[in-house]
Amino acid sequence: MTCFETGFAVLLNIETWKNWVPIISLFVAIGALIIAFWQVQVGRNTSASAQAHGIYQQYLALCIAHPELASGEYVANSKNDPEYAKYLWFFSSMLFAFEQVLEAKPNDEKWIAAIKSQLEKHKTHLVKSSTAASNHWHEDLQEIIREMKL
Repeated sequence: MTCFETGFAVLLNIETWKNWVPIISLFVAIGALIIAFWQVQVGRNTSASAQAHGIYQQYLALCIAHPELASGEYVANSKNDPEYAKYLWFFSSMLFAFEQVLEAKPNDEKWIAAIKSQLEKHKTHLVKSSTAASNHWHEDLQEIIREMKL
């Protein structure tokens, strides 16, 4: 009899449930929509992070394979130095990898700091490079390059 004394008896009435089902269904649907949207956002972020890490890992593998180029201290011995040609390709590949990282994770301060630290090693070439000066790169990378040249 406690049910009747507290007023919960209304929950035993089928008419009450008939009136409340559409409203409850609406809230359940809205909740499901919010959860689905959140899951899509988490999935996109996770995918972008995995992509950025993969690209940067490839860049690091290139650095391990060619530490003399990765140091940023390579100076051409002559006008037709074949190793300097390799350095130019390494430099372009590095910029391309950084561009892809920034496209995957724009405005991520940790990635921007990592890219700046790597570009700092190559600042001598960065200042004189026509590749770096071209406006073909992602806007965020162009901004970082401009900052590094100062």
